Amino acid sequence: MNLYVYYKFLVDELPGVSSIVKGVQEQLAKEFPALKYDLLKRPNRDDAGRETWMEIYRLNDDALPQFRLRLDQLAHEEGLPQPRLNELFVPIDS
Repeated sequence: MNLYVYYKFLVDELPGVSSIVKGVQEQLAKEFPALKYDLLKRPNRDDAGRETWMEIYRLNDDALPQFRLRLDQLAHEEGLPQPRLNELFVPIDS
């Protein structure tokens, strides 16, 4: 399963968000050892000056419910930008 979490925010208003996201991802990797993750952003800001960032998580399907709850909990506790939109994708069977 691949979970894509994306959000927009003004970087100048949250200058330390990159280190916070990386810390959250490292904590999640400790709790979910099979987890693989990335942090990406769009190359350009939108018309309002906001950047769009995307967190990508790859994890086994059976851990998904617990993972999503923990991710949401950490995102709120650490003050990550809101709203955080989620999209779930699964591999296409060959």
